[in-house]
Amino acid sequence: LELVLLIPQADGEGNQRENVTRATDFDDALELIYATISCTDVGKKPKLSYKLATAAGKEAAISLASATDWEGLVAEVTAAEKKKKSSVAANILVTEQYILSLRAQLNIKKAPKGGRGKKKIQILDLEHAGSDDDDFDEGLGIMEKESKFVEQLQSHHGRCQLCGPSKACKIDVSGTHKVLSNNMLKAWARALAAETHGVTMVTPPRAGLFSMFFRSMAGPGGNPPATPGSMAPGYPPFMNPYAFMPWGMNGGMGGMPGMPGMSGEQLSTAVTPSPLPRGNHLASTSALDGMPSSDPPEMGALNPYPEIADFFRKVDIHYPRRCLLDLISNFDDQSYFNIDEIAKLGSADAISRAVSITTGNAAFILGEVMSEIKRIDK
Repeated sequence: LELVLLIPQADGEGNQRENVTRATDFDDALELIYATISCTDVGKKPKLSYKLATAAGKEAAISLASATDWEGLVAEVTAAEKKKKSSVAANILVTEQYILSLRAQLNIKKAPKGGRGKKKIQILDLEHAGSDDDDFDEGLGIMEKESKFVEQLQSHHGRCQLCGPSKACKIDVSGTHKVLSNNMLKAWARALAAETHGVTMVTPPRAGLFSMFFRSMAGPGGNPPATPGSMAPGYPPFMNPYAFMPWGMNGGMGGMPGMPGMSGEQLSTAVTPSPLPRGNHLASTSALDGMPSSDPPEMGALNPYPEIADFFRKVDIHYPRRCLLDLISNFDDQSYFNIDEIAKLGSADAISRAVSITTGNAAFILGEVMSEIKRIDK
């Protein structure tokens, strides 16, 4: 099904209806929106937000400034359409001041609206940043920030011994070295520039493009689908000196920390493998390649309690009427990822308020969580 966007336009009245596929990424959507508004060639871009056509009049608009925001828009439209059982459009919002300023910039003449007592709107310079432009993204400034963040991400994740300095990589939830594409670096940099909550140089946005790095977003068994050429080749587990070694553990070997129980001959074989021939089989080598990448150890792996998404999938099998799978995003959006974090909220009312779910579901979830924690702690 296609996604319906209602986009304002400087060279016409009302909104322009545009259809895009749900697989459209943020960059392509942004290009379409800017082209429809007629601001593609203007230095200062507008700050975008959106509201669904079904939203109440007083409901606040939601920012549309990153790939994560775009993922949220698509998910929100999908949920609304499922509930309404018909198509739901998303209104893309731009301030009236920007549209009027853009029309002045492009010499587009429109009849003024309003009457007596209406405050005259200041026309802004859309080619140069100014101190009075607080309602707008600093178009060029944002682009410069994104460019710098791309360089920093390339540097930070380009230190992998296996992939080499020419490629940025990150280890996914299955242990595979995932090469970060240009689109991934740009989306990550854009989220950093927008100061998206939870996004750092180590943690990417929780968006579909990065699902392979989050257990709650990965496919069955925690393994995201692999794409040919996207994985760097790894050593087979029996040749891998690090595959089963906890991060930073010091072993019993005198000159080689972290390798207990290995003889000198085994060590020599492990760290000096024969060159592997190039070919299609490289993409299917073991996910446990273990060669140290630029990533730090995954701290989430130290948590003995299951992730909320995995736990809800398990419970949903027995209690489908609770529709727990639909509630996973509520917890993700508020950065609750493991079930012990639910328990720490303390009460059903607190859970209900924190993630905007019914008190009945909150009480049920709390009961299931406490039972699971008690079972694990035995």
